[in-house]
Amino acid sequence: MVKQKEKKLRVGVHSLTGCAGCQLSIYFIEDILLDLLDKIELIAAPMIKGANIDGPYDILFVEGSVSSQGDLENLKKWREEAKILVSLGACATHGCMQSMKHMMDEKQVEQTVYNKFPSEKNLQPITAVPLHNYIDVEFLIPGCPPSKDEIVQILKHVLQGRILRVYDKAVCHACSLKENYCLLDQGIECLGPLCNGGCQALCPSFNHPCTGCRGWLDDANIGSGKKLLEEKGFNIDMLVKRMTKYNALQFLEHEKKAKEK
Repeated sequence: MVKQKEKKLRVGVHSLTGCAGCQLSIYFIEDILLDLLDKIELIAAPMIKGANIDGPYDILFVEGSVSSQGDLENLKKWREEAKILVSLGACATHGCMQSMKHMMDEKQVEQTVYNKFPSEKNLQPITAVPLHNYIDVEFLIPGCPPSKDEIVQILKHVLQGRILRVYDKAVCHACSLKENYCLLDQGIECLGPLCNGGCQALCPSFNHPCTGCRGWLDDANIGSGKKLLEEKGFNIDMLVKRMTKYNALQFLEHEKKAKEK
């Protein structure tokens, strides 16, 4: 009996507004991708493929924030074509630096950035937000850049039909396991107690403070965190800048709730 050829997993990668660096996290795992080529078919990868195929996709990675009308139209189209859609990187999962315009005069920001292309539909700006503000997503891989190990893990989990699980512990958890000397105790303004881990405490392990590229913990007490850091002598204005570098939307939501109390 002739063995039936195993159907390959149709994989795609697409970009919205961002630096496109998250795509590189996928392409930098080329050694593992080569090992998976008998199991997956990379049908759309604009940065490395000349000819890209539209969906359907078994799994689609989308990077960048929804920051223009063109972004939104593309995202809705891709959502219809994908069985599993993964938000890839801090822009897609939390809005990242684009969402900092929420803390500025948005019209002035848009005029500065887009005034050269007033008639281009794809550049007609809308409020910069993560993907899940508009569509349902099956999984999020935060980080700037996202972890290559997580990308590989998701591909393998989907191939094996396993459940995708979200890491839900603070950066401090990994620091403790690594027995790192706490940066806060060294007088360095680290945001690790408030932020999602899963990065193996990469930055603190090299004495670089966590600035929250993986977003706030769902139960993060940002008010208490600010108070603690201020009591340790850290500059509150600098803290706010660090807190909003990747997570302006979450920070503003916290401030809004604090005022309502």
